[in-house]
Amino acid sequence: KPSITPNSSFYQPFGAFKYDLKHGVHFPEPLGHDLCIIDLDNRPFDAPNQIFGPNVMSWEKDAEKVHGLSVGVLNHWLYAKIHGYKYYFVAIEKPEDRRASWKKAPVISTILKEHKTCLYLDSDAIFQNLDLPFEWLLNFWNLDPRNNSLALAVDPNREYNKDKFGKLMLNTGFIVAQNNPKTYEIMDAWAGCPEEDGKHPECVEFRTNSPGRPTDQGGFGTFIRYDYPDDIRQLPCTDANGFPNSDSECEGRFIRHLWTGKDSWIKVFVGQQVPGRYLELFHKEFLEDKPNFYITEKDLMAKSASKDDE
Repeated sequence: KPSITPNSSFYQPFGAFKYDLKHGVHFPEPLGHDLCIIDLDNRPFDAPNQIFGPNVMSWEKDAEKVHGLSVGVLNHWLYAKIHGYKYYFVAIEKPEDRRASWKKAPVISTILKEHKTCLYLDSDAIFQNLDLPFEWLLNFWNLDPRNNSLALAVDPNREYNKDKFGKLMLNTGFIVAQNNPKTYEIMDAWAGCPEEDGKHPECVEFRTNSPGRPTDQGGFGTFIRYDYPDDIRQLPCTDANGFPNSDSECEGRFIRHLWTGKDSWIKVFVGQQVPGRYLELFHKEFLEDKPNFYITEKDLMAKSASKDDE
């Protein structure tokens, strides 16, 4: 269960490191289903020892074969359950002319219509503190929904993480989206970025990835964030990116992003949260809960369109 309330003056995990709330409280009460957590993927993850596979994942039976990205997904679902948030897993279809990650903007903005705040995480990003309410982090980062649309963490300070202007990219593997009109404007601009007849024709080069060139993240970081500088917040890398063993300045204090530990460190960190038989127990519960959170992109968009017509 949550260890503190959204408006607690500080958070001190296990009585150790103390983080003080230094800003005004924008979210004094739990949001419940007004806050959502979104996973989306075009990969089925249905092989043995994967999240939608035929068997339950187990540390005790075959820890080596447990799928790293699958325990990342389980972390997201478990965090939502602990705090009473709404969870979605959206099975997306891969576009013919671009990487599947370009589906983030339309999927997030479609789901956000039903909520006040939504979080998107890549499957290799996890909530580090399962007991910490996300409303407290919204207050800690001073994300006022009246003047903030999106918040993303900056990438580690490396040359290859900089855009063509020399500025560090924002990592689109963790996104906080607030339900206000400007958010939908930004999301529409991001979704349309790689179109040949769009505002930024050069964004077409980010349709597909290649070594050293990100896709949706490249388009967002090179073009979109400069169009909306007052509405997009940059979160500290050490708060919401990286992990302690990443050989970078980013520790992932609250959100860990395991870009180089997708089948190693992510299993260690999630394994510490759900040790022993708890992995089997929660994976069984996850599969039983699947009808409540699993939806295809096609069904999601059709459902949204029918509501818009009402």
